[in-house]
Amino acid sequence: MGQRVKFVSPQGVAVYPHLNKPDTQFNPDGVFKTELAIENCEALVDACNNLAVEEFGSKAKFRMPFRYDEETGNTVLKVKSKYAPKIFDSQGQIMVGDQIPNLWGGSTLKVGGFITTYSVSGSKGVSLQLSKVQVMNPVSGGSDEEGFDSVDGGFVAQEIPEEAFDDGEKQESPMVQQAETAAADRF
Repeated sequence: MGQRVKFVSPQGVAVYPHLNKPDTQFNPDGVFKTELAIENCEALVDACNNLAVEEFGSKAKFRMPFRYDEETGNTVLKVKSKYAPKIFDSQGQIMVGDQIPNLWGGSTLKVGGFITTYSVSGSKGVSLQLSKVQVMNPVSGGSDEEGFDSVDGGFVAQEIPEEAFDDGEKQESPMVQQAETAAADRF
């Protein structure tokens, strides 16, 4: 039990990556992981299926480390590890420390590691153990305070008079004043 075969994925788009620091939500020790949405992933899917059939037989039921996204037609791989993966740039050079960009969802990556089989408490399956990541196009988050472009014919907010900011007194909108008046009339 527990065969291991090396793999490198095709290029794909990261979904919920935890590659810079581990995800500790369900495991206090943390797990480095990501899902990777890939357009053409048949070779890796076939390798996982072949290893599972070889290990468990063709009639056995087993779990696989991927799913199909019917909306996009992509295969979504699920890779993870207890250990931080080595991270490489698009030229194959390893990055360390501050060289490593924050990798958010939407980053274009390749992942590599081992295809392994497992059998635990009656549950059988295949997993993809993450050991390395190649970054083609990082997407890093940050605050987006730019707002939106103008849309013709849409709703336009009423301008607030400057004196509302200058005198320090609370300025109530006409709707608040109407609500207070209606409430007072009921009592």
